[in-house]
Amino acid sequence: MSARWIDLTGRVAVVTGAAAGIGRAAARALADAGATIIAVDRDAPGLQATTKAIGGTAEARALDVTDAVAWGELADWIRSRFGRLDILVNSAGVSLSDRVGDADLEIYRRTFAINVEGSLLGMAVALSFMRPAGKGAIINLSSAASLKGNPIMASYGASKAAVAHYTRSAALEVARAGHDIRINAVHPGLIDTSMAQDLYTILAKVGPPETVMKMVTTGRPGRAEEVADLILYLASDRASFISGASIVADRAQSA
Repeated sequence: MSARWIDLTGRVAVVTGAAAGIGRAAARALADAGATIIAVDRDAPGLQATTKAIGGTAEARALDVTDAVAWGELADWIRSRFGRLDILVNSAGVSLSDRVGDADLEIYRRTFAINVEGSLLGMAVALSFMRPAGKGAIINLSSAASLKGNPIMASYGASKAAVAHYTRSAALEVARAGHDIRINAVHPGLIDTSMAQDLYTILAKVGPPETVMKMVTTGRPGRAEEVADLILYLASDRASFISGASIVADRAQSA
């Protein structure tokens, strides 16, 4: 093909959780398609590794996604530096273990603060740019864990279900307002990242990683790059008629 199938040249993208895992892979995929990347995370060394891997089209900004003031400061910086924001990938997240009826409220609060409130704050900032422009794309990371019960990670699954619901609500709101702003949720299954290692630790009483793998995958975990390719597509004009969707990427595990 004489031209890129996906070309994001000239677009500015914020990717949270960009220091590692799916966030880093998504930042690289968007950058490879021509986007300017604002890589966001609390992990400053990880951010530097991400921006170094991407090169000159990426800038690192240390940020706690639960901090509304920090989000406001980031928005001001984006306006002064770029004057636009075209894409948001809400990838920052945490997975902790808890049970209904035997809950540690601090685990619940931390899980919802990062997974849900962080995503909502990111969407609010992104929409403050996208509504006046009349267009944009937001991709929120939910999880296949939100699609069925999980007795030992109840707050994690519930938080990711909330992310998917907010995604649908926001997508419907902007569409009815006449904006060409697409908001979608991606539900990965087990992906080979540090979060997967956390899951192996949580499920250690069940058996070794090989046993856990048989329980939660159909043969293998996914690669971060496989999810990043889906995020790239949803961020692009190729997905122009897709909004309010929850797209599962788990190799039929939840089918």
